[in-house]
Amino acid sequence: YNNEPSYKKWFDANFPEYSSIYQAVGLEEPKGIDPFVDPNIDPQYYIDRYNNEPSYKKWFDANFPDMTIYDAVGLEEPEIKEPEIGQCGPGTDLVDGVCAIVDSPQGGGCLIATAAYGSEMAPQVQFLREIRDNKVMSTAAGTSFMTGFNQFYYSFSPTIADMERENPVFKEMVKIGITPMLTSLSIMSAADSEQEIVGYGIGVILMNIGMYFVAPAMLFFSIKKAKTRLSF
Repeated sequence: YNNEPSYKKWFDANFPEYSSIYQAVGLEEPKGIDPFVDPNIDPQYYIDRYNNEPSYKKWFDANFPDMTIYDAVGLEEPEIKEPEIGQCGPGTDLVDGVCAIVDSPQGGGCLIATAAYGSEMAPQVQFLREIRDNKVMSTAAGTSFMTGFNQFYYSFSPTIADMERENPVFKEMVKIGITPMLTSLSIMSAADSEQEIVGYGIGVILMNIGMYFVAPAMLFFSIKKAKTRLSF
């Protein structure tokens, strides 16, 4: 069709319903190139100029408002793929590309413990949820405490939970680290009245402060003091 004028004339006369020879044979018609494009130059040269030279981009957009630079050089424009976003952990939902806390009457999930023990159905996670929902949240003081605590907890727990899922060693370290806290919380099971829940709750908080902060600090200063004595 392109090289034999007689064949082209015959085709055009007998098949006027087709817009081109490509349509007749079932092929996609190749894109042409604009007159300003040199066919001997790599088309990527023009694309790079368009992307990197503001003056060239301005000239092209002003003179060819109905096409893209890819149309002009006869190339398919690459498809822009949205970046993949990781799945949010339990207790959070994806909102505008960010893992946000799920609002619920009892609060979100126990993210760190769930990641440490591998499932929301793990006995340790169920235990934490039962203490929170059936004991702490059953009192006005406990509800107020959980409101403030959740704001603090969920500011960092999604990051910690993601680190646990990505690093098995860190996951085991967290599991070991929260075991004393789980043991201390078992005291709350004996609380029934609001006064007992508040009293036991304060006791558990003080106990955990002692285990996780005071005891390590005392050990640190004792070791430091011992080293100072040995140096003399």
